[in-house]
Amino acid sequence: MEFETGYLLALVVVGLSFLGFFLAMMISEINKKKGIVFFILSLILFGLGVYYYYVVGQWQKTVGGPSPNKLNEYLSIYKPVPVSQLPFEEMPSEPSTPELPK
Repeated sequence: MEFETGYLLALVVVGLSFLGFFLAMMISEINKKKGIVFFILSLILFGLGVYYYYVVGQWQKTVGGPSPNKLNEYLSIYKPVPVSQLPFEEMPSEPSTPELPK
């Protein structure tokens, strides 16, 4: 469930940036400088939201299982890796316990 929460938060950030774009257009009708500044801030927020979405996709790719998220499938952000290609570390057959001094 943690991946879905990450995706939802990323989409909320992108949605807030779109609200910022609309607000920047309204502000630019009154004051051009403030409208441009608000537009640039909205662009930065949009970039951070897209980056956050990408990071969550990569985190799910390395940690989690298959994704029911169709947006990832269409954008090719997340493609599941077969288990045979995952790098596993060799685990010792017997757990080693440290010797305690007597």
